[in-house]
Amino acid sequence: MNNSEILELKKRFKFCDDASFKIETCYVIGSEKKIQSRMNNYLTNLDESDRHKYIDILKKGLSGVLNRNLLNLSFERSMDGDDAQKFLLKIRDSELSDEALLDDYYAKIMNAYTTVGNYLIITVYDAYDVMREGTDGFSQRESEEVFRYIYSCICPVNLAKAALSYHEDENVFAARIRDWVVEMPDVGFLFPAFNDRSADVNSLLYYCKDPLLIHPEIISDILGCVEEMTSVAENKIFHNVIEEFINEAPEYDTFEVVRNVQDSINDMLENKVFSDEPTLDRKGVTELLKNSGIKEEHLPIVEEKFEKELGEKGILHADRIKEKGRLEVKGENVKISVKPEASSLVEIKIIDGRKCLVIPMDSDMEVNGIIKKITAKLEEEKQ
Repeated sequence: MNNSEILELKKRFKFCDDASFKIETCYVIGSEKKIQSRMNNYLTNLDESDRHKYIDILKKGLSGVLNRNLLNLSFERSMDGDDAQKFLLKIRDSELSDEALLDDYYAKIMNAYTTVGNYLIITVYDAYDVMREGTDGFSQRESEEVFRYIYSCICPVNLAKAALSYHEDENVFAARIRDWVVEMPDVGFLFPAFNDRSADVNSLLYYCKDPLLIHPEIISDILGCVEEMTSVAENKIFHNVIEEFINEAPEYDTFEVVRNVQDSINDMLENKVFSDEPTLDRKGVTELLKNSGIKEEHLPIVEEKFEKELGEKGILHADRIKEKGRLEVKGENVKISVKPEASSLVEIKIIDGRKCLVIPMDSDMEVNGIIKKITAKLEEEKQ
């Protein structure tokens, strides 16, 4: 699914005043893997305030950045042999009316989901009458297909923080009653995917709140899909590969290596050297770093680290490991942002026995808008 298709479905939850929206909730005591309560209803039957709170949660599970915390996942096998895929289709086709089927679904989640806290499973069924899109880009009134799907979110439920609150009846401030609050989704998925504005039963859209904690047990054990790394995870692995040989060979200039690597990635993407998807396997990453100035004797370190992180057949996506924006330099007590074209100005030097970050100041510099004023004042005093 692309951003436009995700936004189109997200808009469906703006009001949820269509009678096709059916909702099923299941509150689970995580430490005991026990169902505490369930609800099955239509969103239109809920109180307006309750309905809007559910809508906020559901919209959040369709928010984020593709390949960062929104992932397009596919099933491991064809539809004929994939039990997980068939199971999801049964839930979709039941329109959340088969209690035994939902019992099995919740049992799968409770067995797989790695958490000890309480959580609420919210599942929605919807039948969306997809309007035909005209050549002018505007939807017309002719229906193209009815897109039937289910959408589930798993939301942590935690005690509200202790605080003072105003008790109107007694006209005093006192400790508020701590109740259980449903938080925004930790994970979620929409099945089938809405690819090319049509149902694609061979894939689904997956949401994870934390790109470094995607809950692979949900992806594999419940959804039966091929796990895919987020762009954040790919960047972290790529950085680990670079750090391995830089720490092994301290003669490398870190800024020069980072700058050369990013220049090489940009050149590859701009010149469209990839015949298909812009991916790099172990040999591709090794060649990339070789072209970025890494010496032959250090390339085995790159291959070994890559294989350790991703396996022999692992890949990285060039467009995901491409750094966007500024070069960021961090230390224990300092953080500096540098434009990519000015990165060559920054150096690490040993001065008086101490490691120093050196940035030439050939022009006026500002620190919260103060330095220029001080400089001007000093020049006036000299005169």
